[in-house]
Amino acid sequence: MANGKLTSSGEARIILEAVRFAASANVGAFHQLVARETDLLQLELVLRILLTYLPESTAPHLYLDLLQQLANGAVHLPPQPSSPSVQPGNTLSDHDAQHQVRQLHLLPLAEEQDLRAGCTDQISLFLIHRARKIDVETGSIPEVQQLLEPFLDRDPYLRTWMISNILPLRRLDYDYYPHIDDPYTLEAFERLEGRPAVDSLLARSARAGTDEPNQSVRDLRGIVGPWVYGEKSRKRRKTHHDRRRSSVTTPSTNERSAESDEKGRQSAWSDVNEWILDLALREFTTAADVVEHWDGPNDVDYDGFGDDEELDHDIHGMLVQRYAQAGLATIYVAGSTSTSTIERAHRILKKVARLQGLQEPQEFEKFQNVYTSTLSKDYLDQLSEIHLLHNSLLRPENPLTFPANPSLAFASLVLRSCSLLQKLGYSRAYRATAKLAAFGKREEHLEELHKTLQKVPVRTRDNGSWAEVRQQILWLRDWRYESSEQGASDGETLLGVFCRIGRVDVEVELLKALLRASCYTVAVHVYCTQDQHPIPEDMVEKTVLNVAMAFYDGASNGNRTRGGIRKASEILAAFHSHFPESNSFSEANALIAATHSMSFYSLTLQYDVPFQPVNIRASKDPLSLIGKILEQNPRSYTKLDDMIEIGQSLVRAGLEPNETTGGSPTGKSQTVDRSQHQDYNLLESSRRITSMAIEASLSEGDFDTAYSYIVNRLSAPAAGPSKDQSPPQHSPNSGTKDDVSWRSAYLAGRATPAKSSPSHSSVRRLEQRLELLSLALILAPPSELAEILQVWRAVEGDLTNLLAREAAEEDRWNSKGDGSKPSAGSSNLPGGFVPSTADTDQVANRKPRRQSRATAVAANEEAPMGLFDVARGAAQAFSKNAFPLRSAASATKSPAEGISKARPLSMSSESGSDGKGERVRKRDMVANAVTGGLASGIGWMIGAPAPPKS
Repeated sequence: MANGKLTSSGEARIILEAVRFAASANVGAFHQLVARETDLLQLELVLRILLTYLPESTAPHLYLDLLQQLANGAVHLPPQPSSPSVQPGNTLSDHDAQHQVRQLHLLPLAEEQDLRAGCTDQISLFLIHRARKIDVETGSIPEVQQLLEPFLDRDPYLRTWMISNILPLRRLDYDYYPHIDDPYTLEAFERLEGRPAVDSLLARSARAGTDEPNQSVRDLRGIVGPWVYGEKSRKRRKTHHDRRRSSVTTPSTNERSAESDEKGRQSAWSDVNEWILDLALREFTTAADVVEHWDGPNDVDYDGFGDDEELDHDIHGMLVQRYAQAGLATIYVAGSTSTSTIERAHRILKKVARLQGLQEPQEFEKFQNVYTSTLSKDYLDQLSEIHLLHNSLLRPENPLTFPANPSLAFASLVLRSCSLLQKLGYSRAYRATAKLAAFGKREEHLEELHKTLQKVPVRTRDNGSWAEVRQQILWLRDWRYESSEQGASDGETLLGVFCRIGRVDVEVELLKALLRASCYTVAVHVYCTQDQHPIPEDMVEKTVLNVAMAFYDGASNGNRTRGGIRKASEILAAFHSHFPESNSFSEANALIAATHSMSFYSLTLQYDVPFQPVNIRASKDPLSLIGKILEQNPRSYTKLDDMIEIGQSLVRAGLEPNETTGGSPTGKSQTVDRSQHQDYNLLESSRRITSMAIEASLSEGDFDTAYSYIVNRLSAPAAGPSKDQSPPQHSPNSGTKDDVSWRSAYLAGRATPAKSSPSHSSVRRLEQRLELLSLALILAPPSELAEILQVWRAVEGDLTNLLAREAAEEDRWNSKGDGSKPSAGSSNLPGGFVPSTADTDQVANRKPRRQSRATAVAANEEAPMGLFDVARGAAQAFSKNAFPLRSAASATKSPAEGISKARPLSMSSESGSDGKGERVRKRDMVANAVTGGLASGIGWMIGAPAPPKS
């Protein structure tokens, strides 16, 4: 031992006796010996002997009385003293006794960390050292607390050490989590420091998995709070250690040490605030319960051992303010967007307001559009996007989280916006909403408005709810919306979720949303019938048409009773009465009518892509789709009127024919009347669709239908437009020749029957083809006449040959029926007889039999006919077909007068006629189809001789 030299061998023996009593846990004998030998066994020696040799398993209550007497400075004999027993050690020699005493190696009372903390009281140092040894040997923290409790008022350092170490360790391992397999040791607990210590102390509340909402609050109040109480001593120990390691000590070292002592607890509570913020990022519900039910540094359970009276009032107020800022910051990191999250965040705002004595935010269980913003422009100018960063939320200079009336007002408005967006069906996190409102650009605001309005129809369908939705959207725009329709003007500095969007633009988007939700009553009332319209009338018309066409383009079926076409029809019908003279509405209705009619036919585009209504608007030549319908639907050409109606509806819809079709206008002059221009396009579309039907009928082998369409529908309009259907004078295509009619006639004229027909049908077919080719010669441009004329000659040759064959066949049949002259003595029939000479003479003198009809026709057809004869007859036929009024006038004249002006035609006199009836030859009827232009224009070109004069 290092307490000096012993003066006698008796003192050595007394010390050895005391060590023997302590080692054997004979506390009574040790107490009696100490009371008798007070001069030798002084305080430090007694404490060191107990610290070194008294077993740690000895119950503290056995030697508490001795320690209290030692602390008071007077040790008394116990009530029933026990005489110490004499041991063999008493017989030791003086030298051996002194040698053993020097070999005792008694432990020092103070450990290094306690000395650094400035503790000098020997009793306190002994108790702290003894407590550590008990924990190492037995781990019984309750016994340690039992040992320390009587002496807490003796030394503040001992009380602080007890509150910050023993109390939270007992609660952590014995009271709160007794079944944890890895309890803390006192030595490890004392080493806890800074943010890792907070995480470690509160980790068990997260791992416990209990449903109690206040478990983290209990740990903060009963474990972390007492542990923070000793942060001042821990900082002092660390500062003292750093000062000892420093080779130079300045006069300001002590001042910095004192400043560090003051900021010890501030730093610890800052670590707690950061833990709360990180907890909110992971589990906002738990963090919200912590903030709501825990009052921060004001709410610590010291178990009656201490309080914070020694803490400076200003510092204490600052700690509470930092905790309130942490509570406000938790709202910004909340990731959930549920209604419960918004309600918890609102309760946090109210708790922060109570902690700091600020104005509590209003309740918003029910939306009230009169709630207005109270934020000043100066506050808004302080905001920066950096303030939303996670590591900036707890900085005291952050205007978004520093607890004050402006920050609470801003947070309340953002929460209200989140609540409204959640009710509208579009959930959005708090921080994202705050960033959008304060720092978002116009494109971002417009995108979020679109997303919000797209979600609304999912939950809201009735007209009454949409009226409220409109008010909510307008409030979200500027946070200052009142009951008036005007609201804030676009020029003001606004703050809101959609504040970068102009008021008119927001109204336009609302109108679109109303139309998409089929809430036509509200849309018509707000934007058409009320006195003050939110947006101009022309913009309403444009918006309605855009939405209707959007549904049209998105439709998959053209039937107006289904899908997108139905929606488009309903929208146009709802607003048509408010725009009765709108050309755009008329065009849209015409387009829907055409699409509806086309939906009854199957139509597939290239690559087997099904037809959709948008293909009509996307096509460069919408009329070409009718041609595809005719191709893909058998015998659809028989519904020509339906096809023409579809084409005319497309023209009325503003989808004019493509200029490559030959007869359609290619542009619009500023001076051309719109109706006159459209009438001409209607005529051209009808002509073109008729041509398509003719081509379809020919492709299916129905020549008769094609012939009927050409003669009855195409020839008269194609020959020349009437006075009412003439193209506009100033139209670019006023002089454009008809390129549809002659091609259709030529195509039908050159068509050959798909299969052989009876003889009479073949003659009729060739006659019809000649008639069509004659019409093609009339209408075709000069460059095409040679090709058409060549076909015409070929068909004429076929007809001549066919008629000759018919005549020969008829002669053979007649010859077979009449039989040849019988020779004398012969008979052609069984049982016949030989005519007499008188009979033979009678037959020879009989008049010749009347020539058969077919023979006469063949004979007449063999007579040559010049092209001038053909041209003259065609001119007369053209005048009858092309000019119906002239034909009607000439019909009133006598037939003889009309015939006298024509070329004399060959006739065959019938048996029994008186010569007054004449029959026109088939060939002459075909010749009448050629134009008068041939008679005067091309006859001399091909060198045809003039007909001989009779």
